[in-house]
Amino acid sequence: MENQTTEQKLVMCMDTLLHSVDNRYVQAYSISMVPCELKISPNDDAYIPRVVSMGPRYKNSREELMHLEEIKLRCMLSLLHRTGKGEADANLMKCCNTICGLNEEIRASYVDDIHLQEQELAKIMVVDGCFLLELLITKGFDSELPSHLYPPTTAALQVLQNDDVLSDLVLLENQIPISIVHALSKTLFPQFFKEDFKQRANKINSLALRILGYSLPQVQSLDINSPHLLDVVHSFVNNNNNNNNHHNDHYAVVLDIDLDDTQTQPVNVMEFKLKHCASRLQAAGVNIQLTRQDSRNISCFGWIRNFFGGVLIWLGNMIVKNKKVDMLAKGGVRGLNFEFKFENGKLQIAPLHITKTTKAKWRNMIAWEHHKMDWKKTSSNNGRNQINMISSGSSTCSKFASAALIFNDLICCADDVKLLKNKNIIVGHMKMSNKELEECMRTVSSGVDHGVVGSGYFKMVDDLNNYSKVVFPIRIWKTLCHLFTYYLEWFTKFMKRDYNFVAAVLAILTVHYKKLDL
Repeated sequence: MENQTTEQKLVMCMDTLLHSVDNRYVQAYSISMVPCELKISPNDDAYIPRVVSMGPRYKNSREELMHLEEIKLRCMLSLLHRTGKGEADANLMKCCNTICGLNEEIRASYVDDIHLQEQELAKIMVVDGCFLLELLITKGFDSELPSHLYPPTTAALQVLQNDDVLSDLVLLENQIPISIVHALSKTLFPQFFKEDFKQRANKINSLALRILGYSLPQVQSLDINSPHLLDVVHSFVNNNNNNNNHHNDHYAVVLDIDLDDTQTQPVNVMEFKLKHCASRLQAAGVNIQLTRQDSRNISCFGWIRNFFGGVLIWLGNMIVKNKKVDMLAKGGVRGLNFEFKFENGKLQIAPLHITKTTKAKWRNMIAWEHHKMDWKKTSSNNGRNQINMISSGSSTCSKFASAALIFNDLICCADDVKLLKNKNIIVGHMKMSNKELEECMRTVSSGVDHGVVGSGYFKMVDDLNNYSKVVFPIRIWKTLCHLFTYYLEWFTKFMKRDYNFVAAVLAILTVHYKKLDL
């Protein structure tokens, strides 16, 4: 590498870029920047890692990210000792040689230029790649590939229980190419991670989804060409309905209302905004309910099976006092998914669990959808934005953005939050008030472009806007009651802002004294 001329290095760089045009696995510029329209206050902190940096972008940028660097090295030590006793030094040499040969591929994966020497960049990729591979193996194959490190470390197990770390792993700007994990897995465990790319990709992607809180169905379809972890999650949620999955911690987005995807007539974006919040939809006769996949609708046999299954797991943990089993058996991290389905007057919504990392995960998925928005075509007609809906993936490319817009439209005041909480559709884990949850939905949806959503969203919103089953007088009465609550809440909020209350009191007193003078 050192003996290569400038021209030879340029040829290698350009060759890597050209070969990545039709190869999504080594996708040029796949690790992109968050669009400016999304990176606005109060959401700018949602794209910045809190505890762990991956790749060169945030390396050594903040002191709070330095603690995990030691944890990474401990995970790397454990990984290097998994092939046998006394082989750690040889494994380290293999890993370094492998990563050094990927310099141009690594640089081509990032949108912004990497101003690091080859050795420094390779060092970052070796450490981060080994760290990520150790997490995957610890989650799925710890018994098949045991570590011979002495004394043993529980660093990877601790990381797998830390939702902040796992949230940082799916930030758009905090990624490393997944090809690094492939290369290291082949180098260290050629027998276990087979040479066949499809088998290896399915194994790595399945493990990645599991550590990020997603329960895979028996029949699954994973995108083996995902360039990084964020896209692994996004592709899985968009391409799997998971009809066979009945776990409470996972639901896929299903906007499954049929619409002709070949439609070429321009559609006005503003016309397809949901016109009624949750309370007004209910007043119109829409039955808002938790999706049927919720555990409350489980069969009697299912209850018995789950009960005895839980008892057996509890007894097993009591008998087998294995620290690793205990740590991995603790409450897992929820995968962020959604499901919406409207038919026969019933709007079914899967539960949305609000944790301290929900906004970061959600906003970064939305940012990735905006980056992949190559199917959108916009035009201008009489000064109004329009969308020409076409068929290239329009129905499955943007379910996180669609969910943000739907929840934002369903909630116009704290009363709507209360309604959705009472139906267990919104499940708060942060002891946030209804008003705070309302503001949370506002911030998640801010800056989202309606142009990224698919045809299913437009069809469902149109059906909801035109649905009415309740007698007109009753509907008017319920709507007026809700509007009274909404404007009372708005007035209270207005009076609390700055010095509005004091100004209002002074204005009233001024008018009162003027009347007395007259």
